[in-house]
Amino acid sequence: MSIEPNARRRLRLVYATTRDPELLNDLRQVLEEDPMSFVPSADLLRDIALCDACAKHAPRPARAGLCEDHRARWNLEACMADAEDGGEAASLQRLVRALLASPDGGVQLLSAFDRQRRALRLVWEAHARGAVRLPESIADTVERACASGPRFLTGGSRSAVQQAS
Repeated sequence: MSIEPNARRRLRLVYATTRDPELLNDLRQVLEEDPMSFVPSADLLRDIALCDACAKHAPRPARAGLCEDHRARWNLEACMADAEDGGEAASLQRLVRALLASPDGGVQLLSAFDRQRRALRLVWEAHARGAVRLPESIADTVERACASGPRFLTGGSRSAVQQAS
């Protein structure tokens, strides 16, 4: 018995009437109406099958019963799949709306971008030197992100904040 009577029906009504993409995604998952559920990579499924800690919970729905390492990898792959499923458009819309609503939003955005760009380069450098071992798909993504920054940021030594002001 739930605390809220007819909770599922009410959530379906909210789902049917909302225009918020994040809320739609959350409700779709809660109501289990996700049109295409997440399927982990073959490597992860193989590693789970060979893991003694995961094997003792063999018949499992989704990620229940996985060891800590495999649950973390499952979550990472699920998040990466969500990011590729068109959530970027909604995220960009939210970003642009927030940027236009703030008087100093452009400076804040460029400042945050500059800090994240530098941090990403440090992560890539640590991976390239062998100090950190990233999964191959993550390493490829980080490498592409480091190489594909805006052209106006790659030329000089000035930061994005200096260029914006």
